[in-house]
Amino acid sequence: MHLRIGTRRSPLAIAQTNYIIGLIKAKFPDTEFTLCPISTVADKDRVSEFHRFGMIGVFSMEHEQQLVSREVDFVVHSLKDLPTLLRDGLTLAAVPEREDPRDALCGATIEQMRPGAKVGTGSLRRRAQILSLRPDVEVVPIRGNVGPRLAKIDGESLDAIILAQAGLRRLGLDEASTHVLDADAFPYAVGQGALGVEARADDHKVVEVLSQIQCARTRAEVDAERAMMHALGAGCSLPVGCNAGWKDGRLVLLSQVTALDGAERVVVVEEGSADKATELGLQSAEALRQRGGSRILETSYREFCSHYKLTHA
Repeated sequence: MHLRIGTRRSPLAIAQTNYIIGLIKAKFPDTEFTLCPISTVADKDRVSEFHRFGMIGVFSMEHEQQLVSREVDFVVHSLKDLPTLLRDGLTLAAVPEREDPRDALCGATIEQMRPGAKVGTGSLRRRAQILSLRPDVEVVPIRGNVGPRLAKIDGESLDAIILAQAGLRRLGLDEASTHVLDADAFPYAVGQGALGVEARADDHKVVEVLSQIQCARTRAEVDAERAMMHALGAGCSLPVGCNAGWKDGRLVLLSQVTALDGAERVVVVEEGSADKATELGLQSAEALRQRGGSRILETSYREFCSHYKLTHA
């Protein structure tokens, strides 16, 4: 069997793709692979902040076109970058076991940062959440691959940057993390730490192969998280965080919406059975709405994302 894989060109994307190849080869050792790297619109524009692209799926649109045109057999995504609504005819065929989903400060800890410290991030969610914990810091927008971002700590006089711990681990850069942030206080992005393998729904042979690398627990977690975000109408650009865990065999989902200035946040915790993960996500979204989460998101939308429409469930 020979499989063609769509992937971004970044070192992290290639590392993630090679991880998926390893999982498949462990099940199907005779499988051969061809990597088909592509540059997305967000890869080509290294200057604009993510939320200013004016579209959802800036890291996935070109890959989905590759699938539809049958140039590749499947695509490996960082699941946090994959929209909750997939293109017609495509499916999220597998979600392997999740890496550590938490965010990490590199360069300084929360306690070490001086008043007025400069903290780099390209994420509105991280911006909002760090200001919620430390309203006295200055958030500086940054873009780029992990290595160049880490270089900015000294090169641009940043006191710290915020990155995903999963990405650091996959690149063998665990030592760059100075403070892994508690996920209850600093909820991570929907799908963070998980990989999503997208394929054509009618390509039954490929879908069956990919089903063999799925982790049931991780899939339940991300199904709940993605259902929550989809119901809120919040794309990955907006300040929605989560923390999925397990208690006595039941899935527990903490969901949070944070005002962009960090001054206000709404947190809900819901739990349910793993086979009702989507329903748990919808229940969480409704609880957030009832407690004022929609108002916070609408304010965020008006301030930063007025060039695309939030779709409410």
